[in-house]
Amino acid sequence: MKSYDFTNKERELGKVVFALTLDKKKLAERIIIGKTEEVRRFLNGGDGDILYEGTRPLGSLLLNFESDINGDWNKNILTLCESYKKFSPIKTARWKMVAPVQKFLTDKYKSGEPSAMFAAIRTWENYLRFFNQDHGADLFNSNLFALYKPFRIYAEHKPWQSEATVALQSGESAVELWYPVKKRMFETVVTSSSFLPIIFYYTHKIKEWKFVFQQCKICDAHFLARSRHYELCSEECRKKKASTTKKEYDERTKDDKSTNLYDTTYHFWYNRLKKLKKGKFADPEKAANFNIEFVRFRKEGIMRKVAVKNREMSLADFSTWLAQQQNLADELMRR
Repeated sequence: MKSYDFTNKERELGKVVFALTLDKKKLAERIIIGKTEEVRRFLNGGDGDILYEGTRPLGSLLLNFESDINGDWNKNILTLCESYKKFSPIKTARWKMVAPVQKFLTDKYKSGEPSAMFAAIRTWENYLRFFNQDHGADLFNSNLFALYKPFRIYAEHKPWQSEATVALQSGESAVELWYPVKKRMFETVVTSSSFLPIIFYYTHKIKEWKFVFQQCKICDAHFLARSRHYELCSEECRKKKASTTKKEYDERTKDDKSTNLYDTTYHFWYNRLKKLKKGKFADPEKAANFNIEFVRFRKEGIMRKVAVKNREMSLADFSTWLAQQQNLADELMRR
C-alpha cells in the first residue's frame, strides 16, 4: 500500500476513486481508495497498488464521517483558488502560498478516516488538474462544492439519526456499481466526485436490512445493530457490563447470610464432582450418581433459601441442613 504525496506538482494519470462494500452477514464495511484499475484489481484478489484499504464495523463511515464545523476545508480551498489568480504555474511563490494547504491536506490524509483521506486526495488532484484550464478556479471550486457538501451536512446534524433532505445536483449522483465477479463476492459502489450517493446508498441498505443505530449503555458511543435489543457496542463493553452486574450482585448479597451459606455448600459439592469427572480420582459411574444427588441438593437448597428469605425457615435450621449436605457429599465420595 503506497502513500499519497501532497508535494506533487504534476497530476498523475488515472482517476482516484472511493469504493465501498457492505457485508450484511458480518456487519462490516470495507473501503478501498486508489486509482480505478488498481482498486478493481485489488478487489479481484490481485496486488493493486492502492492508497487505503480497511474493514470496519458496519456503520463506521456514517458515524465517523468528516465534518467541517469550523469551515477549515473551505478556508484552505479559498487559498488554492487565490493561487490560480495570482501565479502562473512556474512561479515558486505559488508553492509557498499553498504550502499551508498541503500540510492541512496531509494531516487529513494521515487521520486515517477514509472520508477525510479521499477528500484530501481529490482536492489536490483537482487543484493540479484545473490549474492550466480556462476558468480553472471556477471549475475547481464547483467540483469541490459537490465533494464537500456532506461535510456541511454533518456539521449541522447526523444524517444517520434523521433524514437528510438534500437534493442531488447534476453530476453528484454519478456512481458505479460493480457487481460480484470471480473473487469479488459482494457488490461494490464506487464514486469519484461526490460522497452524497455513497451516503444515500449506505442509508438505503441499512433500512432495507432493518438495522438500527443504537447508543451503547456502557460507553455512550453510537453503533449499528441488528435490532434495538442490542444495547452494547463491543465485546469490551459486554465484559464491563458483566463485571458491573457481578459487582452489583455481590453488593446486594454480601450481607445475605443465607446466600453465602448456600454458595459455600454449592461449591463444596461442585468441587467434588469435578474431581470425580477429571484427574486421578476420575470415576464416570460414581460421578453420574454423585451428580444426581447434586441436582437434588440444588433444587432443595434453593427452595430452602427462599423459605429463609420468606421467614418460613430459620437461618439456623438452614445452616444445619447445609452442614448435613456437606457430610452427605463426603459420604458419597467414599462409597
